[in-house]
Amino acid sequence: MLRRIRLEEDDILRELSKDKAAQIVHAFLEPSSEIEYGGYIDELNINSVLKNVLKNRGIIRFYRFQEIGIRKIMEGKDIVIVAGTGTGKTETFLIPILNDVLNNPFEGTKALLIYPTKALARDQAKRIDFFTRNLFGVRYAIFDGDIDRRKRDKIFMNPPPILITNPDMIHVSLIYSENFKKMVKNVKYIVFDDFHVYSGVFGTHVAYVFRRLNRFLGNVQVIGSTATIRNPLDFSKKLFGRDMDIVMERGSRRGDTIHVFIKPIERSKFLEALKLIKFCQERNFKTILFADSHRVVEFLKRLGEKYGLRLYVHRAGLRPEERTEVEKRFREGEINTVVATPTLELGIDIGHVDTVILFNIPATFSKYIQRIGRGGRRGQKAYVFTILGNDPISSYYENHPEDFWKRGLEPLYIDINNIEIMATHLVAMVADCPVNYLKLSEKEIRIVEKLVEEGILRRKRNYLFITRKGWAFLRKRMNLRGVGEMVKIVSENNKTIGFREKSMAIKELFPGAIYIHGGIPYLSLKFKNNIAVVRRLPKNIALYTVPLYYTVPDEIDVLEEKTIYNIPVKYLKLNITDTVYAYIVKDFFKNIKIKEEILKESIEYKFNTKGILINFPYNDEWTDIENAEAFHAIEHALISISQTIIGASLSDMGGVSFPTGHIYIYDAFPGGSGLSYQLYNDIVTALKRAYRLVNECNCIDGCPKCIYSPYCGNNNMILSRKRARYVLNEVLMRKVRRIEISRMGKPIV
Repeated sequence: MLRRIRLEEDDILRELSKDKAAQIVHAFLEPSSEIEYGGYIDELNINSVLKNVLKNRGIIRFYRFQEIGIRKIMEGKDIVIVAGTGTGKTETFLIPILNDVLNNPFEGTKALLIYPTKALARDQAKRIDFFTRNLFGVRYAIFDGDIDRRKRDKIFMNPPPILITNPDMIHVSLIYSENFKKMVKNVKYIVFDDFHVYSGVFGTHVAYVFRRLNRFLGNVQVIGSTATIRNPLDFSKKLFGRDMDIVMERGSRRGDTIHVFIKPIERSKFLEALKLIKFCQERNFKTILFADSHRVVEFLKRLGEKYGLRLYVHRAGLRPEERTEVEKRFREGEINTVVATPTLELGIDIGHVDTVILFNIPATFSKYIQRIGRGGRRGQKAYVFTILGNDPISSYYENHPEDFWKRGLEPLYIDINNIEIMATHLVAMVADCPVNYLKLSEKEIRIVEKLVEEGILRRKRNYLFITRKGWAFLRKRMNLRGVGEMVKIVSENNKTIGFREKSMAIKELFPGAIYIHGGIPYLSLKFKNNIAVVRRLPKNIALYTVPLYYTVPDEIDVLEEKTIYNIPVKYLKLNITDTVYAYIVKDFFKNIKIKEEILKESIEYKFNTKGILINFPYNDEWTDIENAEAFHAIEHALISISQTIIGASLSDMGGVSFPTGHIYIYDAFPGGSGLSYQLYNDIVTALKRAYRLVNECNCIDGCPKCIYSPYCGNNNMILSRKRARYVLNEVLMRKVRRIEISRMGKPIV
């Protein structure tokens, strides 16, 4: 249990509190906790050679959860292992697999170990090598997009007992490789490590990749492993389509951890971050700073060098060997400070850490736990410094820290009924191997009939086959991390730079936009026919662009509805039309407007999704503009505050309001992600917290700490904190009569 700690109780906090340019607003102590021990290694019925190898590695006794997990796997049960970071989850699933390989050799590939990223898979391969290097006949191989054709052919010719891969590689290989399908037909174990990552859109894709893979397997055993999940039973059922046993350990190997919320008063967040890094370096603390963007970590490195600080960057976009070198040097103690994007959030081995600095409050509590789990693994005291800023979430948690700690891990959710994703994987399934039409569900049949009508699939008697048009459809939808159409990003000489989902691309790659890819800034020159032509800009450019756009929601079907505080709330299918018509250029550091430009030709994108509609009461005593100010502010507040309830970041959901009181909040991904449904189910909490947010701010009538949003399509115009507060108070005090009027007026996002 956490308890508040006085600053004078700790030497580090006492020192920091002397700095009057920043304020420690909250500090909590999380005491260390013990892990329950289980039986000794000799008590388990495992191969004697494996026992000797484990003993030579220093393993003579298991933790209780490890013993239970190993026994269940050896009994053939599907399990989910839930235990803290660094507690030995890998050993729990690896030991029974190695035991089976040693007892039953020469059976081809027996286990697929699936990791969410290539980097994590390659890092975990080192741990697997640690156990297998002295086991004769036990081989493993990495199977991802970075291996060349020669290595791939070698794997197919002589399949290893253990194959380390990722969902993306399985997705592609099922479609294009007969050798892969032959190789996996004897697989007995499938392990999804760090499987909390498979939430939302990515998780829905992975659920269907697993179902496709399952067509080519026999009686396979499924094992999930994670440190951060609230609903393992329900989530694993949705993800894998089967019931799983849960093996859980709540203890950890970490020492005491002190959690600190610190607020800069007389300096920027950047300078506060550097001040904390300098403080840690002076005490020889090994430190990781997490930020959510390439630009922030690169700027911190450049700014830090001006102040004589040696910082090393770890982020996506760097070459794998560059990231590996930083990991190695940090692990071995050659360097003591790394600034990272979420690339170090997962279980990559970087050794012990004394201090974790968070430049932003993570969108989910799970991410918070993942990031801070790096600290104190050797049993030493660890510090976590979260830097608060001038934004609604920082403001809310400054006033209500108890809600931060009470929220706990968010329930993970996937929308298995996302029609866009279902369509993609139905076509992929047919590409994998012809599908018997009669074995499809009613919902699948409806989707297939549409695909046949569009010429993407062809039906011959009772079997479905992919057409040439279907192959083209599939090539545009190979990305498991998004949904729908992709925009290709090319240089002026037509060199491919990358890809972006169209739903995001229209707001990031319109002509004149400054776009960051792999940490490099580009100027978008042209956007047409799902191709964006860009030109590289100087790396130190300090400008960014904000799109101006409007959104028109069309209601397709009401899925659920209810009345809360006498106002109607609906969960429904929507068709969203986003139109970008202009943009603003801003200074990155001063956040001031440089200029505003109207696009020569507006860009439009339509997609189907799911969302909620809240019908607030129109105030007859206000003008249409005054009503619009209130409802636009409430829309912003609800989207911001949803992070504290369901862990949705600002870009995960979109919103639009009308002067008549109609507010739509929807999943920003085609087909839906399930987040808006979670918000629908907890809308009472959302309304109460939105009221707190707008009530407790001391600004005149709106500011970045309460109702401003970086994703506002109107540049944070037509907003009123006071009117939003009035409406929410009337609703929560049950003072409104249920009066529904038709939606009218201009939509405001």
